[in-house]
Amino acid sequence: MLVLHKLHGLGNDFLIFDGHQPGASIMFDDPQRHAPAVCDRHCGVGADGVIAVKKTDADAADYSMTLWNADGSRAEMSGNGLRCVAAFVRRVMGWESDTLRVLTEAGIRTVTFLASAGQETTCAIRMGKPIFTPEQIPMCLDAPRQPPLVNVALALGDEVVTATVLSMGNPHCTVFVEDVQAVPLAQLGPRLERHPAFPQRTNVEFAAVRDRHNLDVVFWERGVGRTAASGTGACAAAVAAMLNGLVERTVTIHAERGTLTVTWDAVTDEVILTGSAHYVARVDWTGGEPET
Repeated sequence: MLVLHKLHGLGNDFLIFDGHQPGASIMFDDPQRHAPAVCDRHCGVGADGVIAVKKTDADAADYSMTLWNADGSRAEMSGNGLRCVAAFVRRVMGWESDTLRVLTEAGIRTVTFLASAGQETTCAIRMGKPIFTPEQIPMCLDAPRQPPLVNVALALGDEVVTATVLSMGNPHCTVFVEDVQAVPLAQLGPRLERHPAFPQRTNVEFAAVRDRHNLDVVFWERGVGRTAASGTGACAAAVAAMLNGLVERTVTIHAERGTLTVTWDAVTDEVILTGSAHYVARVDWTGGEPET
């Protein structure tokens, strides 16, 4: 049996577990089988991803996180997932400090707890510096060009989509539109995710500018599909809008179920993501049909 805890950040939901528990090996040993099974919304528990959390002995970090997408693939980083991890560590693991350092596959991220009330935990995360070098994103270009990668033309058959491409520890492709509700996300999302320009696939955001302080964004996540929100996606869309001169250094991201705040610090060059995580339930999963 594997004890899981379900949390979400604006509807972007995760199943989080203590990686030290005896049943944890089932996920580590065969994630491509078990992550899709437990994330299935009809025959499993239902989630966008699964996260293992372990106490670490590293001096620079307090806990580590390992993230699997709903299709069983590994992801380097998730901003919403990281907020959920922070809420899990505080609520379930008994963490009392105002800050938490989490080791991700994209590096160490520092979380500052801002408020806790009932099932909600609000925190700010130092998400690191955006990455613009094509080799580090990674992205394959037809011809060399200097970063940042603004107004990149991506051919989709007879159609050409213009995007801003960067990494927030994982690859992102942001496309600016007039109305996010009019975007054929189910058609364009997977085609951009698997575009030949992205050797490791990419996350996709479609963003519309309300004004210089507000963006509407819809998300298509690599290995998951449409999600209600994305932390790294919100950061990528905000940075892309800033690179294009469309918004100020602090912007509110309006997602399907709420808002996130993104600041790109002009002094440190770090991106700071602020938002909440909501604790939903504990689930005792047997590896077959879940027992709740």
